[in-house]
Order: sequence, then C-alpha cells, then structure tokens
Amino acid sequence: MWKKSENYLDKRFLVEKVDVSVSSLKSYIKRSVQEAGIKITGSTRGGYHIRFKLPGKMEDFQSFFKIRNLKISESDEKISSTFNTYVLTTTKDIDQIPIGTSIPWVNNKRKDRLFNNKDLAPENLGIGGLLLTKEEIIDRVSIVLKSRYNSEVANSLIQLMELAQTKSNYIDIEGVHNFTDKVLAKVSADFGEILSAIWSMSSSMNFKQVKFPAKSNEKLLDFYGVRFGIGYPISVKSGGGGKVNLNNIIDVIKRRSKTLNNDNSTEESFPIFDIVKNNIMKEGMIKINQLMKTSAIEKLGDIMGVSYNQISLDSLEDWVKNKSNYELVVLLDPFWKTMGTTLTDKIKFGNDKIRLIISPLGESLIKVLNENSSMRKSLTNIARQVALIQVNVDVKSNKMFFRKNRFKDMNFEFGWAGYYAGNRLGFKEDCAIQSGFLKKKDLDLLATIEDGRVDLVLTDPPYLISRTSGMQKHKDSGNKKQLSVQKDEDGNV
Repeated sequence: MWKKSENYLDKRFLVEKVDVSVSSLKSYIKRSVQEAGIKITGSTRGGYHIRFKLPGKMEDFQSFFKIRNLKISESDEKISSTFNTYVLTTTKDIDQIPIGTSIPWVNNKRKDRLFNNKDLAPENLGIGGLLLTKEEIIDRVSIVLKSRYNSEVANSLIQLMELAQTKSNYIDIEGVHNFTDKVLAKVSADFGEILSAIWSMSSSMNFKQVKFPAKSNEKLLDFYGVRFGIGYPISVKSGGGGKVNLNNIIDVIKRRSKTLNNDNSTEESFPIFDIVKNNIMKEGMIKINQLMKTSAIEKLGDIMGVSYNQISLDSLEDWVKNKSNYELVVLLDPFWKTMGTTLTDKIKFGNDKIRLIISPLGESLIKVLNENSSMRKSLTNIARQVALIQVNVDVKSNKMFFRKNRFKDMNFEFGWAGYYAGNRLGFKEDCAIQSGFLKKKDLDLLATIEDGRVDLVLTDPPYLISRTSGMQKHKDSGNKKQLSVQKDEDGNV
C-alpha cells in the first residue's frame, strides 16, 4: 500500500519514512516509462511521488498503465497546484512489490499543448545514441508514438515518417493530419530532426544509416549521416531556421583538426565573436553597439549624461534603479525614436527596467550589422569554415519541404532570438533571393535546380503582342516557313 506519514501541511504529503514496496514501485514505474521513451521529472515538492508527462485523456492513461500491470485512479489529495495528481496501484504482484501497492503520480503535461518542448526530439523518442537505418527509425519511433499518443496523433506522425522516404524535396501531405499551425511549428522544429534523417537516407544524400547524439546538446549538430562507414555531421533547421549562438561557430571550427589552427583574427567580424564569447547577453549587446558606434548607443549616452563608451551593464542598472517606469518612458523616448522602436505598455511598465534599453539595442543592432555588407561577408567567411551539411525542413498544413546545403556554399546573416529568450547574438542562413546572370543553355541551367524549388515562372514574351515587328509581319503574311534573320556588313538586321 502507499503509505504517508501522520505529518500533514497544506494538504501536501510529507513522507518521513517511505515503505520499501513503494520505493520499489517507483523504480519499476521509472524503468517502464523510460523504456517507452518518456523522461522522468525529478521533484520532491509535495512529498514522495513520481512525476512525468503523458499526453491524452483518462482512457489513454488506462491503456498505457494496464499493460504495465497498474491501475490509475483520481487522487483525493493534490500534490501540484498546476498539474493533476493520480494514484497508480499494482494489479498483481510484481517481483517484490505486492499487489495493491500505490504511489501518487503527477502528470506534468500542460493541457494547452499537444507536444511540449522536445517531446518529439530523437532522445525523447528512444533513438538517441543509436546507429539506425530509416526502417529501424520508423519501427522504433512508431512503437513509442503508439504507446504515448492517441491513434489519430500517432498515425499522423507515423505517416509523415513514411512519406519522408522520398527523393523529392516537396511532399504532398494533404489529409495526413489535423494539426493546428502552432502544433505544426513544434512538429517541424522537433520531429523535423527525425523526418530529415529519414529523408537523408532516401534522397540524393544517399546515407545508409544515421546516428543521433545521445543528448541534443552538441553544437550545430543534430545527427550524423553515415555512408561507407564515414559519419557526416548534419544540422537541421526548421522553417526559416533558428538563430544559433555565434560562439558555436568558433567552437566547431576548433574541434576539427583541419581548421583547428585557422586564424580569423583579421576578419572584420572577429571582434564581435570575441565579445559574444566573453560576455553575457546584456553586456554583450552594449559592447557590440559601442564597437559599431551606433546612433542608438550614442543617444543613450546623451540621455544618461556620459560618453557612450562609458556605458556598462552596472552603470545602466544604477541609472534605472531609482527611477519609476513613468520617468524612464519619458527619458527613453528619444532613444527609442532613434531606432524607430515601439514597445508595448506591458514591457514599458513591467518589472524588468533593463529590458527597456537592452531589447531595443539588440533589435536595432541586428539591422545595423546586416546592412553592413562587409561585416555580413566576414561572418559568412568564418561560418563557411564549418564542415557541415544543413537540412532545412518545413512541415505545413498540406506540404512538407526539404532542402540541403553545405555551410561552405551558404551565405549568412546576424540574428537574435530576442531579449526574452536570453540568448546571445547569433547567426542564421541568409535566405534572401540571390540575383545574377548565368551563361548557360536552358536545359543545363534547369538541371541545376532542385525539385520543388521553383514556385512561379513569370514571362513576358515580346513576340506579336507589343508593337509592329518583323515577327508580326511574318505571322500576318501567312508564311509558315521559319523566319530567317540576316545582317549586313555593319551588323544591322
């Protein structure tokens, strides 16, 4: 039986001594759910219990626990003020755990989300650290999805995996799912790593196996594509791609023996890399603005009554400390106007006064850096030293797209995830359309364009429609023979 102490506070369980059978039950449940690819959340708040996320309704929970010889019931006591508390009870003797042994379970799955952050990431679907073929990925992940989600959700995700087995960059997924745009963004961002791995073994990349890291914390790396025993590092980006910390570029370059001794100190953008590496986000934004001598940092210095290069995070905190939000709004208005910044009232009158300064500085800095073509080119020069293939995946309501590029062939620009995310200055792929002139025959040029990359071809044929011409006269004459063009000695037609 599940046993609790006599001590009691605010209806939360305070367990002084846990029965051996209860602790054994907790260990059994922990092993069982981890085998299903579910991560246990550690928590001692509210007393002795087990906590993990499980999506679905009561009938889904009953099916999940029934095959594990457990019965679920509503709890009379509430351990968490945010999440539901249930009681799990053994329906038979399990090893040394007698029938009827119980333990509270807190399901910390938020009701307003179908998928929480990283729920669909490889390591949370049981394939982290494994070398697998595409068939093995689909089989293993399908088992986890069916055990964790209702049949409609699981089957939709399984179908996406099956459809990713194609050489095409464009896949029609009309009718495959009923996910909202918000859910699709999560599918694209997290499940996109698995979809891209399957696609990489089906497309012209021709990998035979892939290996995901045991934990998704390797910089710029989401999986290795394996061909002839050689692992090729692959980075996956969803949609337009996320903003990656600048420091990750240097770290990856230094990890590779071929680029270990590359000297980038003469690159125009290198001082920015150095600032990002050695400073927290807020301090870094101030220092990069000072480096670039932006009009924003100069205006801020004028308002504070100091030279712009004397501003630091400490001096900013001292300056705002004894000022009310109303005072700051009046004082900083010229600063915001310099950048064309508009802040919401929620931010203006919130508790984080430093945000009124750092957030606009960061947002305007991105524009300054990206409008500087030589600075952007310098960033690209450094990033192209990374030996990496990037796969872009985008899952929409009725379409799924894949695209691959090598870092050495890509252009990059500066990016920032924003103040709220807390991340330092980063970079992302420059997706701007590149215009130019190529001297190639039509069929040769078409052969270089990947499938699914052309959305529209708009032409304006000049023949027969705009003015009287030789072609028009030729048509009106009724002569069906090909019109020949002759030139005189001076080259005139």
